[in-house]
Amino acid sequence: MSSEYDRPEGILGVSLAFEGISDAVTVINGPTGCKSYPAWFSEHTYPCRDKDAYTNEPFKYYRRFFFTQPRVPCTYMDSDDYIMGTCGKLDEVFEEVAALRPELIGMINSPGASLIGETLSLKKEEGIIVRIESPQPSVPLGVGFQDTMIKILGSISIKKKVKRKGVNLIGMSVWDLGWEDSIKDLRDLLSLCGIRVNTAVGAGCSVQELKDSGKAELNVIVNRDMGLEIAKWYERELNVPYVESGYGAPIGFEALEDWILRICKSLNKDPAKAMKRIKEQRTRSAKVLLSLYTVHKPTIGRTFSIAASGPIAYPVLRFLYSYLGLLPVSVFTGSDTTFREEIRTFIEENDLDISEDVFDTPADVMIGDGGSIASAEYRGIITGGHDMVRPSRIIVPLKERPVLGLGGTMRLLDGVMNVIRRSD
Repeated sequence: MSSEYDRPEGILGVSLAFEGISDAVTVINGPTGCKSYPAWFSEHTYPCRDKDAYTNEPFKYYRRFFFTQPRVPCTYMDSDDYIMGTCGKLDEVFEEVAALRPELIGMINSPGASLIGETLSLKKEEGIIVRIESPQPSVPLGVGFQDTMIKILGSISIKKKVKRKGVNLIGMSVWDLGWEDSIKDLRDLLSLCGIRVNTAVGAGCSVQELKDSGKAELNVIVNRDMGLEIAKWYERELNVPYVESGYGAPIGFEALEDWILRICKSLNKDPAKAMKRIKEQRTRSAKVLLSLYTVHKPTIGRTFSIAASGPIAYPVLRFLYSYLGLLPVSVFTGSDTTFREEIRTFIEENDLDISEDVFDTPADVMIGDGGSIASAEYRGIITGGHDMVRPSRIIVPLKERPVLGLGGTMRLLDGVMNVIRRSD
């Protein structure tokens, strides 16, 4: 079983771009089936927004267009609408949404509405409105997300000639598992270097923060497949340079140090305090590793598999192989081609025999999404796993669970070591 049966696609990325903005509202021109999952997902991954209008009050939203969900109202297209059009409904839903006083309204045609030539025209307009007339449902999530974020950025008034200070995090979204905790972790680590994070573009930012995002000295790419084109837009349109790690996402000691050093070099900052913090956690993990040897549970020679996008898979592959001595047996990045060449080179240089069939290749530990891990555990393919991407088995995230940064690195080690500790 190697098909991407649950791969998130471009149209979800379009809605994520709007839903990742704290004071924006998304409207879908389409049937209720096109809004149910994006609305549910947005409500559960980003419930704490800026205004009371976005809180979860089922009875408050038990009305037309919302269908008890506080996020992503829709025009609920039916058979008559496919013949007569939805212009009247669009005007009505716009009045409902405008009453919430959002700073930005995103309007998306569903694939069916786009197919019959529906236009997102309104009789009366106010505020910032960004229209996506023909979303691409079959492209990867990152393409839909980046294309929409670029359109949003081009639709608001970003100051160009300003005094520059701080950095923006680029390539994160509310789709990322533990996105709020990862942002906090990276923000804290950069603050040790005297670097202020202004905003994470598309991940919990406000419209005002996007307007001010052109003030950044530097854009820092966290995940290339969700941010490279956005960073290029900033450089092209606003003359804001960008930097990214050669290892991909900042996960694993080596990749995280490289990420910090590149940023500090670009801004002429001292990385010493951040490097010291990372060294402290290296020391702590070394002590735990030693304790595994004392109970005859060494990590060296144990096997692992990865199912994640390239910017996640590549640093995790390097880290678990070089730091823990785990042996990779399968790596699957799906349709994502970023870092595919780097992964192939690493495999060849270390003379590794790697399968792409991560779903059926036996391993001690799987790194991936909760659904694939649960399936592999049930079928006896793996001993255990560590959630790094969605969908996750973590239902109620009461404690901080960063996936990236120093906290994410320690969480990864904790997950992998505990699987090995429990193994026979």
